[in-house]
This record gives sequence, C-alpha cells and structure tokens, in this order.
Amino acid sequence: MDINKSEINLSEFENNINWSKTYNGLIKRNIGLINFSEQEKIRNTTIIIFGIGGLGGPLAEQLVRSGCERIIICDDDIFQESNLNRQICTREDIGKLKVDITKNYLKKINPEIKIQKYYEINESNIFEMLEKPAIAILTLDDPIASIIISRACVEKKIPMIESWGIPYLWAWWFTSESIDYETCYNFNTQGIPIKEIKKTHKSLLNFKERVLIRLMQFPGIKETYNRIQNTIEGMISGEIALVSLAPIVRITASYLAFEVIFSGILKTKKMVLAPIVIGYDYFRMKPIKFNFLRNIKKSNKITKEI
Repeated sequence: MDINKSEINLSEFENNINWSKTYNGLIKRNIGLINFSEQEKIRNTTIIIFGIGGLGGPLAEQLVRSGCERIIICDDDIFQESNLNRQICTREDIGKLKVDITKNYLKKINPEIKIQKYYEINESNIFEMLEKPAIAILTLDDPIASIIISRACVEKKIPMIESWGIPYLWAWWFTSESIDYETCYNFNTQGIPIKEIKKTHKSLLNFKERVLIRLMQFPGIKETYNRIQNTIEGMISGEIALVSLAPIVRITASYLAFEVIFSGILKTKKMVLAPIVIGYDYFRMKPIKFNFLRNIKKSNKITKEI
C-alpha cells in the first residue's frame, strides 16, 4: 500500500515539474535522501569546476549522476599515461584534451546536460566564466589561475569550495564570511595586480611546494606518505611527482560532491569555512580539527626540519 501511494505521489509531481523520461530514470533512486523540490534545485543550479583532473573529473561525474544538468568545466591540460591511475580516462584518451574527453563522457551519462567548456583561465575571461554559476569548485594546482579565480569569486559573491587529494576527508569553503584564499595560504599577494605577482612573486610559481608545506599540518601526514623513505621530501623538492592513489582521490572527490550538494546547493549542511579544517583521518580512524592559519608557523618549522 505504501508503495502504491509513493507511486501516485511521484506521478503527480512529475506532472507538475515536467522532468523528461531520461532525467527521471537517472535520479529516481535519489528520492528519499533528497526530496523532489531539492532534486529540481540540483538540476537547475549552475556549477563551475576549475580543473578536470584527479579530483575535478570524478567530481563532475558524481554531480552529473546526482542530477546536475548545468556544468561548466575548465582545464588546459591533456591526458597523460600517469593520469590513468586515478582520472576519468583510458589509454585511448592519452594526448587528448581533458575537457573534450570529459564532456563526451558526461554526455553519455545524461545526454540532456548543458556543458560549457573552457581551455584557459585568465583575467580576460574569468568574469564571463562566472556569469552564470552559483558555486565554484577549485581543483587546480596553478597558483596564478587560483588567485584570479578566488578574487573574481569574492567580487561576484560566489562561494568557492576546495580540497586536496590527500588521505583525509575534508573540504573548506571560501565565502564572504571566511578568510580569503591568499591569506589562507600565506601568499602575501593581497591587493597586488596579477601582472605584478607574475613578475615579483616567483616563489609562488613553485605552488605545489608551498601547498605541500602547508599540508604538513595534517596530523601524521609525513608518516603516511613515507612508506618509502624521503617521499615527502622528494615531493616538496620536486624531485618526484605528487604521489596519488585512486581510492584516496575518489574519496575526496565524493566528499566534494557531497559538500557541493548539501552545503552549497541545498544548504541543509553547514559549510566549514577556511581556515578551519574539520574532517577525518581514515587511516587512523580519528576526527581532525584545527585552524590552518594558526599552524602556519608550525608547518614552516616542519619544512626546515625536512
């Protein structure tokens, strides 16, 4: 009897919102965790993803599978063999542009989605890119592009979410109520024009090194990565590529999708605002919570030790 009643209610709602048969088939298993009006909000919210690599690609996939139909993707990179261990690609995709392959892949999940793609992020096109989105997702390792994006999001009052593919379940938001992106990473670039940053802040160009140094604040991270001695040291110096593993990256991408849906779109979960880190160390099965900015001196001390 309950099943019949549910079917009647679903039918009535379908008549009111006019979902296509394709869309209804895609999302019908979502209903219960979210209600019908929430699903419609997910469908209509425009989301922009900066970076379609290990985090951005799986994240885009999960958002589309969750029913998002308005996606903007941005990346200037091509797929390489080293991407096969974690990204949305096959050997046939090596040498091809990530945004092209990703768009085609997402269209196979839901042919009705509206996808815009950009191959470059700069001061000339950023405000065009941010004209429609309600939420921005930052999954880049490009310092200049990240600063351009974060500044534009502040100006447009668009909440921006970020995380990194490390073995901790966490993400934070940059909004009008949070600290700004440049202060959070201690870049000392606030108010400086992008052209000047490129000229005078050459240390920023070694962005991965700077971020890795900051990420040393996560409890036990050095021990986690140093299963082979000096792995952390090699990543920071640039002697070896960033170590990454599919399950770790995919877990982070899943959590980002969860945050975008429940904190960003539906607002049924409170946002965690930078510089506060609240998350979970799933290797040690322990919750984590700390102020990223207050621990800057600590991370600098660790770096000297390294």
